[in-house]
Amino acid sequence: MSYSFDRYHKAELQRRTGVKWRRDGPAMLPAWIADMDFPIAPEIEAALQEVLDRGDLGYPDPSLDLAVREAYADRVRRRYGVAVAPELVVVTADVVQAIYLSLLAYTKPGDGVVFLTPAYPPFFTAIAETNRRAIPCDLVNGRERYELDLVRLREAVRDGRARVLLLCNPHNPTGRSFSTSELAELAAIAEEHDLLVVSDEIHADLTLPGTEHVAFASLGPEAAARVITLSSASKAFNLAGLRCAVAAFGTERLLAEFERLPAHARGAVSVLGMTGTLAAWKNGEDWLTAALLVLAENREIVQDWGAPHLGPGALHSPEATYLAWLDLRRFAIGDDPSLWLREHALVALSPGPEFGLAGRGHARLNFATPRALLEEILERLSVALGSFSSKSS
Repeated sequence: MSYSFDRYHKAELQRRTGVKWRRDGPAMLPAWIADMDFPIAPEIEAALQEVLDRGDLGYPDPSLDLAVREAYADRVRRRYGVAVAPELVVVTADVVQAIYLSLLAYTKPGDGVVFLTPAYPPFFTAIAETNRRAIPCDLVNGRERYELDLVRLREAVRDGRARVLLLCNPHNPTGRSFSTSELAELAAIAEEHDLLVVSDEIHADLTLPGTEHVAFASLGPEAAARVITLSSASKAFNLAGLRCAVAAFGTERLLAEFERLPAHARGAVSVLGMTGTLAAWKNGEDWLTAALLVLAENREIVQDWGAPHLGPGALHSPEATYLAWLDLRRFAIGDDPSLWLREHALVALSPGPEFGLAGRGHARLNFATPRALLEEILERLSVALGSFSSKSS
């Protein structure tokens, strides 16, 4: 089956009610929040339409929840070599909710949480709003990619008396897909300091051609026993509004501690959320394969644009996700370049400082959009940055 990923034109997207296209009005081109501007997989659309045709929007039967847990367990076994029993999987509303709940379940106020920066902004808010201590550890901007600074990480864990390693793999915003050896180093640190690992792997299915995702739980029995893996179909299949995710626990003890939190406080997931997730994980493979090829092509367009416009080392090709992390410090347009670009390019990027101190002078670009729109976004950025450069030279 062929899929039309360029089906939506700008005018159609501007009629959407989601925050990406609604927030800033028609003059602005949005390339910020992590939503794709692609049609959803027809298999998902058909499954959702069948539910609507039946008017089947009541309280979901537990069998639907079990089906999601079984589908997740089957998927990670086939794709990532992870053995997890469906009984050790919990369905949640989204990954961010599961991060908050994990911090509440396994740590106390004042406990340290170490994570790699720049970092997904909800990492900061989850730690702050649960009264835990943030222990950021910057990645190193290497010659070809962002890299772990293991010496600094060990010092941060020791000096900050960390209790949890909050991991994002693949990494948002840099697009790194950490290798087996890198994850083994993290696992060794976690074992040495008895850290719980909360591994946000929501972008795993968005690992682009040329790279393979390595799940933390696949590293061996010791690593698997200390990790809670968080995932969802929402990013790879563009279903964020359906609100359905999973948390997979390495041991029965971890699950039992999590389930001490009151069930109703943990919320519930709708029939549509679970139906869409099941359709994605069981029948969406062909669509996902095609989408990854389109994203890889868009990645190359962004990479080809970045080399002459941003300078050496300012943009590393992401190994996963549809997000490009732009280093704009050489333009001297402030700690938050997205503000200047909103005004001068009429392009909305994610503000770098929201990703922590390591994000100052940076911005994040979402390239999951039809090619014509991506080219217009990059052209607007080129004109604005070129104009600024010529004025300041």
